[in-house]
Amino acid sequence: MVKIENSKRTILNLAEALLQDKGFNGFSYAHISSELGVKNAAIHYHYPTKESLGCAVVKRYRDRFQLWVNNSRVKDLSPQEKLDWFFSIYTDMRADKGKVCLVGSMEAEFNSIPQDLQVEITALHKELLAWLQTILAEGRDAGVFKFNGEPANKAVLIHSSLQGGLQMARALGTKRFHDVVEQIKLDLLV
Repeated sequence: MVKIENSKRTILNLAEALLQDKGFNGFSYAHISSELGVKNAAIHYHYPTKESLGCAVVKRYRDRFQLWVNNSRVKDLSPQEKLDWFFSIYTDMRADKGKVCLVGSMEAEFNSIPQDLQVEITALHKELLAWLQTILAEGRDAGVFKFNGEPANKAVLIHSSLQGGLQMARALGTKRFHDVVEQIKLDLLV
């Protein structure tokens, strides 16, 4: 069997890319093993089931997000700079061969993914929304953002618009996604 350099990380990177491109039900271990030039058993060695692999991908994503939001430099950013960073996550996905949001790809097939994976996706989505809600409230209190309604509801609207914009851009092109981001900014900024 071939030894994979940084095997767990390499497998997670490929699995994350496949999840964002094809969704959970659209890829198999064969996609990963083929890309790495190894047998499926090499993937199963680290992740016995596809569910465990999917959960590991989402958990890693959650950990990365928490590292970023808890970084002292980030905490010193203005609400608008934090929001721009949040938008850049989605812009980078669009620039990367039309991938979609990890949360969005899994929520599209939520009823057909394993329960443990549903739990991880739900937790990630709640963390993203809680952070976005906090930034929106912070920005409104600082007089940088203006919107009607509750920050929690605005966070849901913005996140769903970004997810939908990525999906739509697959068919209509990147410009439409950038239009979504620009419209969100126009609606928010004072």
